[in-house]
Amino acid sequence: MKKHTIVFLFALCPLIPAASRFSYGLILCFALIWLFLSGLLFRELIKKIVPDDAGFYLELVCIAASATVFYQVLEAVFPVLAVSLGLYIFISSFSYLVITSIDRFSADKESFLPIVSFFPILLVFSLIREIFGFGTISFPVPSGFIEFTVLPYFEQYGLGFWGTAGGALILIGIFSWLVKYVNRRASIVKRNVK
Repeated sequence: MKKHTIVFLFALCPLIPAASRFSYGLILCFALIWLFLSGLLFRELIKKIVPDDAGFYLELVCIAASATVFYQVLEAVFPVLAVSLGLYIFISSFSYLVITSIDRFSADKESFLPIVSFFPILLVFSLIREIFGFGTISFPVPSGFIEFTVLPYFEQYGLGFWGTAGGALILIGIFSWLVKYVNRRASIVKRNVK
């Protein structure tokens, strides 16, 4: 999977603009979890029914149906957020398909889908982005989302840029650098211990 890191990041990039609020990040995480679990279930069922390569196309149809079911449930529970995130639910199913396609053709069959490690990243990213961009933390409710102020007098700080798409790209760049730096330091420490 290490060879496909760039493709993996591009597959998940459509979710970055949608994660401007923590409540959006929560719903997108639940959508990805739903798609991940239903995708695993469909993959195993389809392998038993259609063991050849034609089963992959059937799996694509099942994932699209799974995204539609999730959207319908979201529309029933959180109708306002369903309007805001409806397109991103289907984009996340496309991202899931790209990631599973990468995993399907990976030489390393023991690799676990990297989408599992993306859940906490998306949650932390949306939390940091909302705090720095709006000074609040939001949680989904049927009428939209409820906000709790974290940084009082936020408008005086001049940090609203971090809530925009441009701020999100800069934050994701900083976050990527930080993850790479921590991984390098950990590998150096591990090498020195041996």
